[in-house]
Amino acid sequence: MPLNVRSLTLGLLGCLAPASAQTMDALNSVAWTQSSVEFRGNALQAWHSARVALPKALKDKRWTAAVEQTGNFRKLPPAIIVDIDETVLDNSPGQARFLLEGNGRYSMDVWMKWTAERKAKAIPGAAEFLRDAAAKGVTVFYVTNRGPKEEANSRANLEAEGFPLKNAALGAIGDTVLTAGEKPEWTSDKGIRRTLIAKYYRIILLCGDDLNDFIPARLTVAERATKSKPYDSWWGERWIILPNAAYGSWEDTLFGFDRTLSPQVIQERKVKSLRRD
Repeated sequence: MPLNVRSLTLGLLGCLAPASAQTMDALNSVAWTQSSVEFRGNALQAWHSARVALPKALKDKRWTAAVEQTGNFRKLPPAIIVDIDETVLDNSPGQARFLLEGNGRYSMDVWMKWTAERKAKAIPGAAEFLRDAAAKGVTVFYVTNRGPKEEANSRANLEAEGFPLKNAALGAIGDTVLTAGEKPEWTSDKGIRRTLIAKYYRIILLCGDDLNDFIPARLTVAERATKSKPYDSWWGERWIILPNAAYGSWEDTLFGFDRTLSPQVIQERKVKSLRRD
């Protein structure tokens, strides 16, 4: 390889040393997100599916995308719920910082510095679709597991990237950016926040990169498969899923959601989960 490329490569490997399988997994996912046409194609495909579904969802008053929505909701105004991270905003630069500054391990300090910079770019196709939906009278809610201290910077970042935001107070809901911990009952499980929105709006689409953006996800691998299967026909229509191989509840379930475990133990449990047939 050319000398300058070789030097950069050796420098990166030096930053990551000692290179672990976990670190290389993260490196692959970040590089794929930042450089591949495949990632952009997956994202555009997801938002195209949302665009196709939107007219049907608006017309059919019996339509809801939230399992938490019950009762007579036909006359409620329409709303779309989206996650923020890796759904509408691309945080791969923040993930790159974990690699270069923390050997692939998540760091709250690094993360908070990243979100405070308000530099995350829009996921391809996301802002355009949500602006069009808002123009049709749909309220867009951002249900995120970012914390309350990040809300102001998150709003500024979303606005800078052209996402529709309602700044007026929305009664019991508060506003359209609902962060984890903003109220005591708003845990990382997003079901409580979806239930609240469903009291006042007909939720026509759910958009996210993690099972938790659609149904409770703090489950075993088998339970996740069983509980999501009845909704297989909702993917790509009522549920719009974005690609994220970097992190998520899919990964946490492999090691029992115990983030106090060492990287070595986590890696061992991931390897143990692999199937050969």
